[in-house]
Amino acid sequence: MDLSKNMALVVVDPLRRFTVKGAPFEVDGAESIVNGINELANHFRQNSLPVIWVSRLIRPQLSLGTRTSAKYKGMNAAFTGEWAEMDHRLEIKPEDYVIFKPRHSSFHDTDLEIILRENGVKETWLCGFTFNVCVLATAFDAVAKDFKVKFVVDLCGTLPAKFGEKTVDSASIHEYTKIISDYAVGEMIASHEAAKILSQPSSGISN
Repeated sequence: MDLSKNMALVVVDPLRRFTVKGAPFEVDGAESIVNGINELANHFRQNSLPVIWVSRLIRPQLSLGTRTSAKYKGMNAAFTGEWAEMDHRLEIKPEDYVIFKPRHSSFHDTDLEIILRENGVKETWLCGFTFNVCVLATAFDAVAKDFKVKFVVDLCGTLPAKFGEKTVDSASIHEYTKIISDYAVGEMIASHEAAKILSQPSSGISN
């Protein structure tokens, strides 16, 4: 089996506003997630599989989008400058792809689909930030375009969310997102399982 015609790793929004200490949207366990993403990316490269890094494109002249602008009114600084940069600990290699998206989904107004089709990819493995927003939005679009989806679930960071007067903790949001994703979008896989699959090129990979 020619694995280069099958799978790609898509890392969504591994940005400093989620990953560094004291960031506006600091995610618990972000350092471990960043380290795990680097390890998984290496496994993909060793199998000659594409690694795609996705960053959010923010233009100061434009809004953050209708919903995001309304929800984070007055917090534009949290989306620009150093907070808009990808984490400095990420090991992005020359052979990798880097794309910039203007909205939640990594497919929206980007060339992600072209990259996947040109590489013969049938299945996208997703990780990054945040699981319940941009990773999930990317997954729904992937399925709509008939790509299979796997979530590397321990490498998906999640934030707490406010619902009415109640704040739901990040662990609960993560679990709810797993339930929705498994039902409607794709499969859950842990990073150690992913590494095991990638170390066995002739088995465990879907066609």
